[in-house]
Amino acid sequence: MADNTPKADNTPKKEVEELKEELSQLREDMGNLVVAVKNLGQSTARATKTKAERELDEMMGKLNQAYIAARRTGEQATESTQDEIEKHPITSLAVAFLAGLITGKLFSQK
Repeated sequence: MADNTPKADNTPKKEVEELKEELSQLREDMGNLVVAVKNLGQSTARATKTKAERELDEMMGKLNQAYIAARRTGEQATESTQDEIEKHPITSLAVAFLAGLITGKLFSQK
């Protein structure tokens, strides 16, 4: 009697061919994975760079505002001092003389 059950094609040659196909697919999958990881890294780097640039711009803006405020305060103090000297020139001269005298005494002591 003839056996009509299908025989599995498990010859070594067939198995080698299947392994080659699987390795080829694995190679392709690994290549795609490497590309995906590379793209993700580049995307993350760009996002980090953009965030750092934005924060730097904000900090530079705040620093510029602080500089402008300090400059304005200094100019106001200078104008106020000049106004007081113009209003009271003799008193200003006496105060400057006394300040110089005291400073000289402090530094001349041994």
